Amino acid sequence: MDQLMDDGEAAADRMDLERFVPYLLNRVVNRLNLDLLEALRPLKITPARWRVLAVLEAQDGRSMTDLAVYCVMEQSTLSRVVDQMERDGLARRRARAEDGRVTEVFITEAGRRHFATVFPVAREQAERCFQGFTDAQRDRFVRDLHRVLDNVCTAELGLTGTDR
Repeated sequence: MDQLMDDGEAAADRMDLERFVPYLLNRVVNRLNLDLLEALRPLKITPARWRVLAVLEAQDGRSMTDLAVYCVMEQSTLSRVVDQMERDGLARRRARAEDGRVTEVFITEAGRRHFATVFPVAREQAERCFQGFTDAQRDRFVRDLHRVLDNVCTAELGLTGTDR
């Protein structure tokens, strides 16, 4: 009897990587990033620039702080990327009218054209994730990922369920 309990407790303490969500998400994201890097190489755009263009295309005029969050980049890395994009005419920065301490970033027309060239390649890479999924399954998966993201962001801020 003691042996059964010990085996059961040991099984509960073992890592099951195939069910450990952070591990699975990390594998998926890394594989997607490697594939995207390869797909973007002929277009001469880095994944970092792609992320900035995509976020600005979705909502132009984001603050550098918001852009760092949505691009999942350190502020210093983002600043260098935006510097390069400004130099290449793909983006521009300006101080927020209501608060000059806040810098906003805008996509330029050249940036929009570049985005339009790159987006089909990036979309094709993303669509591979959902081969064999119905539209309903895909929608459910995306909703569930948003819930996970909300939970992670809430935990990061130290909020409880009642604070949300």
